[in-house]
Amino acid sequence: MYRIIFFLIFCAFLMVGCGYHFSASAPITLPRGVSNIFISEVDNPTLEAWIDPFLRSRFREEFTRRAQINWVDESQAEAHVVLRIIAFTTDTELSGAQDQTLRERATVVMETEFRSQLDNSLIWSSGHISDSETFESGTSAIAAGERALDNAIRRTADGLGADY
Repeated sequence: MYRIIFFLIFCAFLMVGCGYHFSASAPITLPRGVSNIFISEVDNPTLEAWIDPFLRSRFREEFTRRAQINWVDESQAEAHVVLRIIAFTTDTELSGAQDQTLRERATVVMETEFRSQLDNSLIWSSGHISDSETFESGTSAIAAGERALDNAIRRTADGLGADY
């Protein structure tokens, strides 16, 4: 029994000592040494008005936590960020015997671009990132959409960290 406990403690110290991070907390570095950025645009063609402020706020929180960046105004930025919602949908995932909806799914597809402030050239693109969250019928589709967006933002940051 003591050997197992000792082995588990040893493995924990080994992972911490070698610099291992779980992806949701791994620090990221922006390409081309960019550190001063601002969000120039949230492109949201959906009718979901809550997405714009939510996406802007959560994106800033995630990247503030994980990247060495400064949020600045447009005149001081080295790069600007374009957050683009490609799609946001809700649909039935599970229906009962009498075709009544029991569980639904909120799905978001988004893309993030970092663009040079000098010439608007593309520095990095996440490509299309999608995530889905289920929710019980009669509960909030917005709450499920927020969770899906949070996951997509985290995956965007993970992808940037994996690229550089």
